[in-house]
Amino acid sequence: MSEKVSLLLITVLVVEGIAVAQKPPDGQNVGVRHVAGTQCGIWVRTSNGGHFASPSYPDPYPPNKECIYVLEAAPRQRIELAFEEHFYLEPSFECRFDHLEVRDGPFGFSPLIERFCGVKSPPLIRSTGRFMWVKFSSDEELEGMGFRAKYSFIPDPEFTYLGGILSPIPDCQFELSGADGVVRSSQVEQEEKTKPGQAVDCIWTIRATPRAKIYLRFLDYQMEHSNECKRNFVAVYDGSSAIENLKAKFCSTVANDVMLKTGVGVVRMWADEGSRLSRFRMLFTSFVEPPCTGSTFFCHSNMCINNSLVCNGVQNCAYPWDENHCKVRGPALYPLSHTG
Repeated sequence: MSEKVSLLLITVLVVEGIAVAQKPPDGQNVGVRHVAGTQCGIWVRTSNGGHFASPSYPDPYPPNKECIYVLEAAPRQRIELAFEEHFYLEPSFECRFDHLEVRDGPFGFSPLIERFCGVKSPPLIRSTGRFMWVKFSSDEELEGMGFRAKYSFIPDPEFTYLGGILSPIPDCQFELSGADGVVRSSQVEQEEKTKPGQAVDCIWTIRATPRAKIYLRFLDYQMEHSNECKRNFVAVYDGSSAIENLKAKFCSTVANDVMLKTGVGVVRMWADEGSRLSRFRMLFTSFVEPPCTGSTFFCHSNMCINNSLVCNGVQNCAYPWDENHCKVRGPALYPLSHTG
């Protein structure tokens, strides 16, 4: 077959899985959206997924078309794409001519899953993340029936325990507030929030002083099963426990400092039944941004902390400016040698 060159009409359609439940401006039923199909076929969206097809399906698709479909699932979900049995795109070696291209991500340069053409319907396809990029292309000759695909959103198995919804043990919750303090996993056992051998799934809510933000620094941290986030982790949320406010998640051998942008922080610890030796202690410090007032100390790191925290035996600044050049130093309130 001779090389085929054509001018392609490009139509880009974008589906956002997290927005389909919003009320459409034209007053149609909530949860069901119909995307105009004059160029690239009819596209129906629902809160659980949707379906789309090649132009004119099941009649032959027109020549010289390029249609790009970008599917997006909600956070902590993946995409499952299934094709109807009736499928026909012009057969060719390596699908060089009419074809359907599927990529694992939101872009045309995302990892290629496969190119499809011919008479055999593609198998079930699953993304590894929230996005899937699909492109349909036709040249100027030998059109066919085309395709119809249905997609749905499924839970991301990487978050079997995290779930995407913060749902800890109902009575395993703690509240802390003030200029500084310590979040510690040992509190769970000391207050008998869980039974021996039971999984730990607890949260700590931290509230800064008025108009302040929160700086978090680990004093002690150890995951019994390093790099196995499904088994144990410490997660930090900024502002609320909503999943979109997830700031950091630690499950390896190192846990870094965290600077929050709000005055409310939420810390969550998960450890399954075989990871009960996992532990952590975390210092929280309330701070405001410069210029510093007379009642605060400048940390030389875009932080102003309460004067009461200076020379108290604890490093509350991101760098130890508050504990340098102290004539009188308070006792170490949160010694590093203590295990959580």
